[in-house]
Amino acid sequence: MPESADIPPHQAFLDQVASPRFCERLFAHLPDVVFCLKDRERRYQASNPGFAARIGLRHPRQMLGRRAEDFFPPHLADVYRQQDLDVLASGRELSDQLELVTNRDGTLGWYLATKVPLHDAAGRVIGLASISRDLGTPREEDLEFAGLRRIVNHIRNHPGDDLKPAALAASAGLSPAQLERRMRKVFHLTTSQFIRQARISHAVHLLANTRQPVAEIALECGYGDQTAFTRQFRTAVGLPPAAFRETTRGRRSDPRL
Repeated sequence: MPESADIPPHQAFLDQVASPRFCERLFAHLPDVVFCLKDRERRYQASNPGFAARIGLRHPRQMLGRRAEDFFPPHLADVYRQQDLDVLASGRELSDQLELVTNRDGTLGWYLATKVPLHDAAGRVIGLASISRDLGTPREEDLEFAGLRRIVNHIRNHPGDDLKPAALAASAGLSPAQLERRMRKVFHLTTSQFIRQARISHAVHLLANTRQPVAEIALECGYGDQTAFTRQFRTAVGLPPAAFRETTRGRRSDPRL
């Protein structure tokens, strides 16, 4: 009798559902979600077409057996490497990490990333699964319907203000919980995450287009502490503010671009 006949039906089902190829097929239908599986050596074992397209490949299979540093610029590859090592070493997930990434066409895009450890039957961490969602830009009618336009405009136009979610909710006649639900529905972010996104986006603009000192930019973006600004900026962008400014200038002066 074949050996597979001794495998309990529920285990055979789980093995099939959890296989990398099944995951690839599942995430192939979510173009705004980047998905991958990695082993303990951080090598890609599965990915979806959305991921391949983001890094300029024709097919996800071209990623198999390779690592982030084979596809991403060093400052991003270093961030992803450290995230992977933290998840693999601790066995704890990284949830809703807000990241600003330079797309292949040169535009900047915001993504929300989650990484979870994968365990074998004995409970050992054998790899990780990662998903990253393209946050995109919500439609104007979505903002109107959710009653968020005034709050969103205030945050974007006054990133240096003391922006407390409770006060923002009260200004729109909402409870903090109501505001949180509407922000998640429209932006897929908490109110605090949206404030951080707006501040970092404004900082990116100032660093790329002005000669303002980093300390002044930190204040203009609502950070009384330059150290806190640098930490949050690096977490989101992968580079500290001064290095990001130099990288941006380098791209502009490159005659090939």
